Amino acid sequence: MLIYLIDDHKMFAEAMSTIIGLNCQGAETRIFYSGADALKALKDETPQLIILDLDMPDLPGIRLLDIFAQHGKDIPVLVCSGNLSNQAMQAVIKAGARGYLCKSEDTNTICHAIHQVTSGHFYPPAAETQVSADSKETSSLLSRRQLVILSLMKSGMSNNDMADTLFLSTNTIKTHIRLMYNTLDVNSRIECLNKAEELKLLAE
Repeated sequence: MLIYLIDDHKMFAEAMSTIIGLNCQGAETRIFYSGADALKALKDETPQLIILDLDMPDLPGIRLLDIFAQHGKDIPVLVCSGNLSNQAMQAVIKAGARGYLCKSEDTNTICHAIHQVTSGHFYPPAAETQVSADSKETSSLLSRRQLVILSLMKSGMSNNDMADTLFLSTNTIKTHIRLMYNTLDVNSRIECLNKAEELKLLAE
């Protein structure tokens, strides 16, 4: 079982990788210190699980969850973060995660969470109830896919890179960008990103 571990804290990521290797039979971890690097790797292989930190420097964890949901691959995601407020727990489940746990959890809890999520269940089980409770979409100027493209644009990806990442054609990416420009009344990437920041569309 291949597990992607996406966390910019090297010491924690290596410790988590060791814990999984010693205690989860048949598990192999691959560490990524940036979301962009993980997205590139996903073009060539499909892990059975993604363990994701919310506080990533290049792409916010919530936006990465949106990207994974539209990536074309049905990969379960387990959020492992040191910043898990009730609001964050609800947000990650709404964004498509199958579960969440704190970085301070012990080895048994970590392994149990991995087993539950890779077996098709939610962790903790109560997280499943949040899916229906939080099913109502919040209103936004941009569609969910456009917000994903906006985040990838902010990370510096070209149109071709975004198309590869989301398994879309370059023309489809260009169409979404044109629609974003029209909606935000801008004429360039710089103006688009500045306007998005001003309107807090890129907030975590």
